[in-house]
Amino acid sequence: MLYSNKTNVFAFLLLIALFLPFMKAHSMQNNNNDTIILTLERAREMALEQNPTIRASKLEATAAQYKLDESRGNLLPHFNVGGTFNKNIIRPSMYLPFMEEMGQDPYVEVGSEYNYRATLSGSMPLYSPAVFANIRANRVDVELAEEEHRGSKVDLDFNVQQAYFNALLARESKEVVQLSYENALENLEYTRKMYSQGLVSEYDKIRAEVQTENLSPEVMEMENAYEMAVNYLKTVIGLDKDQPVKIEGDLLDATETYTSQFQVLEPERKLARNPQIRQMDLSINMMKEQSKAVMASALPSVHAMGNYNYQTDADDLKFSDYYWVESFSAGLQVTIPLFQGFTVRNRAKQIDVAAKQIKLQKDYLEDNLKVQMDDLLKKLNVAVEKSTKAKKNVSLAERGYEIAKTRYSSGQGTLLEVNDSEMALTRARFNLLQAKYEILMAIIEYDKFVGKEF
Repeated sequence: MLYSNKTNVFAFLLLIALFLPFMKAHSMQNNNNDTIILTLERAREMALEQNPTIRASKLEATAAQYKLDESRGNLLPHFNVGGTFNKNIIRPSMYLPFMEEMGQDPYVEVGSEYNYRATLSGSMPLYSPAVFANIRANRVDVELAEEEHRGSKVDLDFNVQQAYFNALLARESKEVVQLSYENALENLEYTRKMYSQGLVSEYDKIRAEVQTENLSPEVMEMENAYEMAVNYLKTVIGLDKDQPVKIEGDLLDATETYTSQFQVLEPERKLARNPQIRQMDLSINMMKEQSKAVMASALPSVHAMGNYNYQTDADDLKFSDYYWVESFSAGLQVTIPLFQGFTVRNRAKQIDVAAKQIKLQKDYLEDNLKVQMDDLLKKLNVAVEKSTKAKKNVSLAERGYEIAKTRYSSGQGTLLEVNDSEMALTRARFNLLQAKYEILMAIIEYDKFVGKEF
């Protein structure tokens, strides 16, 4: 009986062991399908972690750093080890004139049948302007790659915020249309009751039915627009299209938060941190360093040299009888370029011309960005004014709609007044949403101009 219980326990444990991987896989699948709560901060964090463009730009910066390390390595000693084995099929000959005078063959074979040589050589730059110039150029290249990475993060942060606010706008627009549709349903139900009691004409009932049916497709369109906005947000973040998400937040809270933190600083107005301007400045600096590196290649250089040889010659393959000879030499190698057909000077001039082109492009871009920034700040002020007025209009429209409904129910008003007031209310709500959205777009675009990062 005891053996049977142990067997049952063993079988149970074996069953768990067999099914445990499947249980884990099923659990992981369920976790992957869990709804992700997306706040703005969470969306921005996920985008920085998962966006392939950011990862690629980071790798580009890493590659630039390795290139700088490579150029620095040229200042360190370089050593090489080599070995040769030669078999003289026909040995070299030496001409000896006096042998010919003696009536003998003047050509005498020299050397052995076999030759072995092992060599250790080394060199180190003592004075090399080109190496130092390349290091300076590669150092600027690293700064440029890091700035491009930062610019990618600024662009991504703008795209994430824009996609997130688009999703909020679509959702709240859908809620406005849904609320309008519910009001139409309520009016339709009330009109039908009044029609059954003979208090309103059939025309009012038909008009209420048409009004309700006209809003039904708009509700579906808004649903579709919201789904498209959410899918685009998933794409920007790097989420799978089938991953369920829930968007948290609203335009009102976001607008209050952004406007309370927004301020225009004078250093920002000069666009000193704008990624495009910074990249152009660094590109100009890099080209200046490259031009110096080209010119430095025409300057003299001094290298310390060393060479150690270990060799032997023999006419047989009896290694134990070989006599090995050592030799060692050290010295300096001086290289003085004399004339290279004006290639160095012309190559440097090409780089200088390219730097001037970038400088002109930078000045033009800077002027355009400053004009756009001024227009943006004006647009922000207009949006704030629109928001203030739209908020007041929503309150008035809500009051007007309630008055119209009361008048209609008491027989003093008409269904046309109710429909007009309801349309005015919907338009006021849309205007308020649009004003909030324009405020947020102006602020995040300003942040993009001045190069703010998350």
